Amino acid sequence: MIGALARCSLRRQMLLVLGLPSVILVLCIAALFAYQSSRALDQALLERGRAMVRFLAPAAEYVLVSGNREALAALMARVQAQPDVIGVGFYDPAGEVLVMRGEGVSPRLAAPVREDGDEIRVALADAAIGFEAPVVVVPAAVDDYATRPAAKTVEVIGGVRVVLGTARLDAEKRAVFLTVSALVLGVLSAAMVVAVRLAGSVGEPVAALVDAVGRMADGDLAVRVPARARNGELKALEAGFNAMAEAIAENQRTLQARVDEATVQLAWQARHDPLTGLANRRAFEERIEQAVRAHRRSGDQITLFYIDLDHFKAVNDSCGHAAGDKLLGELGVLLKGRLRAEDEVFRIGGDEFAAILRGCGSEDARRIAEGLCTAIAAHAFECEGRTFRVGASIGVARMDPELQEVDALMIAADQACYAAKHGGRGHVVEYPLPAPAS
Repeated sequence: MIGALARCSLRRQMLLVLGLPSVILVLCIAALFAYQSSRALDQALLERGRAMVRFLAPAAEYVLVSGNREALAALMARVQAQPDVIGVGFYDPAGEVLVMRGEGVSPRLAAPVREDGDEIRVALADAAIGFEAPVVVVPAAVDDYATRPAAKTVEVIGGVRVVLGTARLDAEKRAVFLTVSALVLGVLSAAMVVAVRLAGSVGEPVAALVDAVGRMADGDLAVRVPARARNGELKALEAGFNAMAEAIAENQRTLQARVDEATVQLAWQARHDPLTGLANRRAFEERIEQAVRAHRRSGDQITLFYIDLDHFKAVNDSCGHAAGDKLLGELGVLLKGRLRAEDEVFRIGGDEFAAILRGCGSEDARRIAEGLCTAIAAHAFECEGRTFRVGASIGVARMDPELQEVDALMIAADQACYAAKHGGRGHVVEYPLPAPAS
């Protein structure tokens, strides 16, 4: 029982705790009241019946002594006119009936009439109660001052029987029962209403809190508890939960913003060179694949530059790698500034760069490449009081019917760059390579 109660919701537990004792108490009080009321009604009927035969026995003395039938009939009529009287009987000294009228009157008394003259017998039957009493004659006392008073003698001359019906008593008992039942229902209804409201005032806010905690555990950080509690402690609990939920949501938003920022930064770092800020080799390979697909789909003109710096090792050897890194950064800015807005430049190795030009004719590509060579050669790099100048060898390859694959285009640009590097440096070589002089 206790285990089953513990598994119930808090609201049901409170309903049971608040309602069950009230029901038991009200039922016990109602049962006690009904029992006491029933006993009081029974006792009142018994007392009235006894009082009636006590009054009737002396009144019947003259009638039985005189044998006056008319007086006897009148006396019986008066008795039967009383409430609840359903039968009356008069008996001789032997207990045999002299006259009887109504219901529940037997031909003989329940027991022989005793000579003590003061016994009242009560006989119970279905829907009726019979009361019996002897009728006695007490001789008149004569005062004799000369002698001691003589003992009083009693003569039994008959008996009487009055039968009271219990119909009205039963009706009153039923009325009492119905009244008590109505009161019980009213009190229980009021008690249950109070219990339900009390249970609801505690159970509903707690259930809302439990539901909100479950939703928050499932990831719903926007959940809030409506302020429905009327109890001070529960109000504080609701406010505390909402404040905690808001703090968690704010922390989650801050954390998510940081995660998003870090994700963007990591994604950028994964595709860019940290020294120059240019896109890296990974991004270059993706973009050249896209450019080749665009050429196949729409015939877009694609030109690829391979750029290899000349004399860059002298800067590293003379001033260190930090100086070399700084020079790479400056040259990255220079390359990006010399290309068109629709062109892309990448750092694909230590001192190697690549550029993808879209929609660029052969002459324009040659002019841009030579402009890059001139700008790089003219760039002066200051380090430790010394001035360094580097150059660039550039290989150029264009997509044409013979170069339709990514690998072929990259190999062609690399061969052209190699030829420029070993053919005097600081100039541009286009693919296909020129035939060697004979």
